[in-house]
Amino acid sequence: MNGMVESVFAYVLVVLGAFYIAAIAALRVGLRALAARSQQNNSLQAPQQLPFISIVISARDEEHTIHRLIACLVQQDYPREKFEVIFVDDRSQDGTWGILEAASREHPFVKAVRINDVLPGFAPKKRALDMAIRNARGEVILLTDADCTPPATWARTMVGSYHDGVAGVVGYSPYRFDTPVPQLVQGMLALDYFSLFALAAASSGLGKALTASGTNFSYRRQTYLDIGGFESVKGMISGDDDLFVNEVTRRKAGKFSFALDPQSYVPAAAPKSWRQFWNQRIRYASKGRHYGGAMTIGLIAVYLLNLCIIAGLVAPPFGVSGLLWTTLAVWGAKSMMELSLLRHAAELFHEQRLLKFFLPTVVLHPLYVTVFGFLGLFAKFTWKG
Repeated sequence: MNGMVESVFAYVLVVLGAFYIAAIAALRVGLRALAARSQQNNSLQAPQQLPFISIVISARDEEHTIHRLIACLVQQDYPREKFEVIFVDDRSQDGTWGILEAASREHPFVKAVRINDVLPGFAPKKRALDMAIRNARGEVILLTDADCTPPATWARTMVGSYHDGVAGVVGYSPYRFDTPVPQLVQGMLALDYFSLFALAAASSGLGKALTASGTNFSYRRQTYLDIGGFESVKGMISGDDDLFVNEVTRRKAGKFSFALDPQSYVPAAAPKSWRQFWNQRIRYASKGRHYGGAMTIGLIAVYLLNLCIIAGLVAPPFGVSGLLWTTLAVWGAKSMMELSLLRHAAELFHEQRLLKFFLPTVVLHPLYVTVFGFLGLFAKFTWKG
């Protein structure tokens, strides 16, 4: 009986591993396609050709970070008459609103709106963004978070990635560490976060973006209106970025590009504590069941692959030793393909320094995916109250 169970397990493990390796190989093709397109479309538009844009930010209790973001936004090298900044204060209980009011008085292109209540069935951040976008004047919406620090070149470079048929542009946000963190932990966190953008870039290259981050994101306002905004996901606490991308893709409302120019990169604050990291990763994982279609099937397959690797590694002490070599072989092949993809992405993003943290990260990866994948379905998390 044990022999049959081991054979079935090994078969499932190999099939899942082959599926994963094929998916990684396809993503590598996507990176190459994205790089080729970026080389063809790297010219910036003349000032008179630039569209009017609206930079939208939802903020809550951000008095310690919002000053820095305001300074970054007023220094944008985009024509001043062609952009506006809309801040929505979502029930802040600190000095955020006073700071935003002062900024709007000092800078005519900065607008500040305040929300004082909660609308049942509408997640607060999505409601704040929806209010701003529907009242925005811009043809193009640019999004970032209150604790981010976009460079002066951000808006112009992101807009430069819009070409015929592009509904939106996903941008890269490297982690910015504002509190002391051991170098090893810092590198592993940065590599893990970087891998999400590698996936976003590669899938964009394939013509079907899978994810995005609200720290550096943009789309046409008309695309937002055409799909009904966040209506299909408005009850979800998170997901104003990747679930939105998924909905646009599902409705075939347009394709997303990815901005590879370093002048478009927006540093984002890394988790400041283990508790913040824990809640953040559970929040990320909690969205998995809401993607639907092929992506949900893919996520389930990836979860089962990592779960099988963990099971195969812990089986020998329980008298099941026949699975160990198969598990190690699949794990090794999986890791080598991941390294190949990340190496290519690191070259495109000029982040080769992160690769030296690959080995400790890949060792923990199966456990990381298994634990947070499970907690994303069943555990609670806290975020902005």
